[in-house]
Amino acid sequence: MPRRTAQVLDSFYLISTVHIFKESIRVMLLRPTHFHSISIFLFSPLPISLFISHFLIHASPQLPFSAISITDHLFGQIGGVHPLPQLASKTLTHIIICFPSSITFALLGRAATVQVVSDSYSGINLDGRRLLTRSGSAWIKLLHTTFWELLILLSLWVIFVATLVSVPATLFAYGICSRILGFWVILGFLGVPFCLAFAHLMVLGNLAKVLTVLESECCGFKSLVKANNMMAGRQQTALIMALLSNIGLRLVECLFEFKMSKGISFWEGPMLVSMYSMVLVFDTVTTAVFYYACKP
Repeated sequence: MPRRTAQVLDSFYLISTVHIFKESIRVMLLRPTHFHSISIFLFSPLPISLFISHFLIHASPQLPFSAISITDHLFGQIGGVHPLPQLASKTLTHIIICFPSSITFALLGRAATVQVVSDSYSGINLDGRRLLTRSGSAWIKLLHTTFWELLILLSLWVIFVATLVSVPATLFAYGICSRILGFWVILGFLGVPFCLAFAHLMVLGNLAKVLTVLESECCGFKSLVKANNMMAGRQQTALIMALLSNIGLRLVECLFEFKMSKGISFWEGPMLVSMYSMVLVFDTVTTAVFYYACKP
């Protein structure tokens, strides 16, 4: 292991978001060609799918009709809460369009990025063909881990939505309050805990994917459990990292929406895709560096 890397890792007893970001930038500057190639050939299908879904919804508002029907059926009884079914339907449309690239190219991109970080710390000369082979072999394990992550996320959403639908109806049936008031009370009461649980699970899933790639014995639910144990006492740093990464992704999405409403030129599309892909690469690098910081 290079001396500089050893010194950095030894100093990680002072784990902070600034330290993680500085180290991540240093690692990316060591292998800029590899990370840029990963962003183009592996991560770019995901933002392309996402931007296509944004474009289709913007160009054809009736596209997510089935999704709107589902969400209207769930929330339609709560009069006056119109933005929620529309927001939920758009989110569902994005998920449906982006799901194929999320479980294929995006997982391969994560595996390749983690391998580059690991090889950089180990002082191994990187080979593109060998990198793709190792990433492909880790894909099945990543798919297994992603399945458990999505299963837990789906369970969390089902509980949250079921509570939002059933509790206001129950309160209204007993004459305690109206459906609208009951809905907003329950939403305010459960909103913050749900957001924190959702964010924690997303961070946990990212760290579990790194564990799946780097540790042969970790896979699936076991990776999530081990990642949760590794994060003990460091949740604040992990959540801040995830928050900043998601802000970066949302900014690129908002920029795309803005350019699309004003008229997007031919060269701006690839530029936005490249920006989104590089944020995904950086997010994966920071998670890998965070893994090494947490590793005993």
